[in-house]
Amino acid sequence: MSIPLNILCQSPVSTGMRPADAVRNTVDLAKRADALGYHRFWVAEHHSDNALAGASPEVLMSHIASVTERIRVGSGGVQIPFYSPLKVAEQFNTLATLFPGRIDLGLGRSGGSEGSAPAALGVRNQGPASFAAMDELLSWLGQGTSKRPYANTFASPQTDDQAQPWILGTSASSATFAAQRGLPYAFGGFLDPRGMQPALTAYHQHFRPNASGSAPKTMLAWNVVVGETEAEAKRLARTTEHWFVRTMLRRENPRFQSPEEADSAPYSAMESMMLQMMRQTAFIGTAEQVWEGLSALHKSTMADELTIVTIPFDHHARIASYELLMAAA
Repeated sequence: MSIPLNILCQSPVSTGMRPADAVRNTVDLAKRADALGYHRFWVAEHHSDNALAGASPEVLMSHIASVTERIRVGSGGVQIPFYSPLKVAEQFNTLATLFPGRIDLGLGRSGGSEGSAPAALGVRNQGPASFAAMDELLSWLGQGTSKRPYANTFASPQTDDQAQPWILGTSASSATFAAQRGLPYAFGGFLDPRGMQPALTAYHQHFRPNASGSAPKTMLAWNVVVGETEAEAKRLARTTEHWFVRTMLRRENPRFQSPEEADSAPYSAMESMMLQMMRQTAFIGTAEQVWEGLSALHKSTMADELTIVTIPFDHHARIASYELLMAAA
């Protein structure tokens, strides 16, 4: 395998499944990913979402790291608007102390929440303030720096085994922020791939090495479904496609439905058009077809790593998709 492959898991909840089972499925997937040779396993943060049960990445990360052996474990990501930067630094210093050399801190700025959840969480760092909060968080990590807000305060426990910060985003502004601080950048193509080229261009144009002398490093996260046949992969993908229509276009908060339920659902002309656009930016097919697409994506962007997001209706189908892809890589 020439391209490091990662997994992002959002703890998807299908109809008929308990959210607690979705979280346990995430742990099971992490164990399989560790055994299969995936490089990183990141967990997401969503609140009051019927379809995505992962609400506490730092808690889930601790457990996953304790039941795996070598895979890097990270947040994809911690949503900074909801947190005190010092508290996040202390959580990740603790994780890095317990699991040295294995912890990634992916930082995002989106709400990742449904309904009134942001207000219930006490959202504080929005808009431009979110970048300032990220800067403050970076100042607290490890021993802190002279830029931290309170000179007589530090993030406990002090450690030399720091988590690796990554900036997450889908725009040139987030890419530029990462570049100017010499940090690695993860582009969320599974959310909206349209801004990929402007974001990657901005990242490389504005990159400045930080004190560690790091080189530019990029990751692309992409929607992927692998089946034994192309027809089977397309059938499995109907679950995520239907959820996309209901969530992004109809502004509903549903769980993931079966391919059969999705096939019987009516769509407007606009919804059908959006589905076609979505299919053009996902890799769906046999392992060989998907690997060919991922390889072409890597070649065209020169991304350092690829992160796979796969959400079929059935957990066993998700496991099989990741197994088939790794066997072809």
